[in-house]
Amino acid sequence: MRVIAGKYKRTPLNTLEGEDVTRPTRDMVKEALFSTITVYSDTKFLDLFAGSGAIGIEALSRGAEDAVFNDINKDAVKIIEGNLSKLNENRMVLNLPYEECIKRLKGYRFDYIYIDPPYIFNEHEKLFSLIEEYDLLNDDGIAIAEVNKSTVLNEEYNKVKLYKEKKYGINKLYYYKKGDLHD
Repeated sequence: MRVIAGKYKRTPLNTLEGEDVTRPTRDMVKEALFSTITVYSDTKFLDLFAGSGAIGIEALSRGAEDAVFNDINKDAVKIIEGNLSKLNENRMVLNLPYEECIKRLKGYRFDYIYIDPPYIFNEHEKLFSLIEEYDLLNDDGIAIAEVNKSTVLNEEYNKVKLYKEKKYGINKLYYYKKGDLHD
């Protein structure tokens, strides 16, 4: 696993052993993701089920102002902290269930929220409700859910609506925006 673009390009990242522990996002999916979103110098990014932190680190490498990382697995958090330390990046890393993480981040607003839970995860309705309740997504922000290609997510969750869906091998990315999709 490595950073694929930006100031940390080609930097190797550590991951946890075994895909039953974490499932690293493949380079092909990372490339596709970052070719469909724009990271600016004031971009704020939440990597909610962070694993190794590769997606949030990729956002930082491409110039994001900030990234926050969360994973429920203590060993994953140690990997994230190690990867950030290697890059001299001092960022918030939380070790909480997603519900607690969202509550803890009340008052923060993100341009992008990356949601890559284990494939068995089936609480997207609850997750999106909490994101809305705690107002974590900027008005023009995007929530991106990575799932197994056989997983079908809703067209909308409360105020966020699906505006793009893309398949990449065994993965699928769902892109959600708030409100009117014609902005």
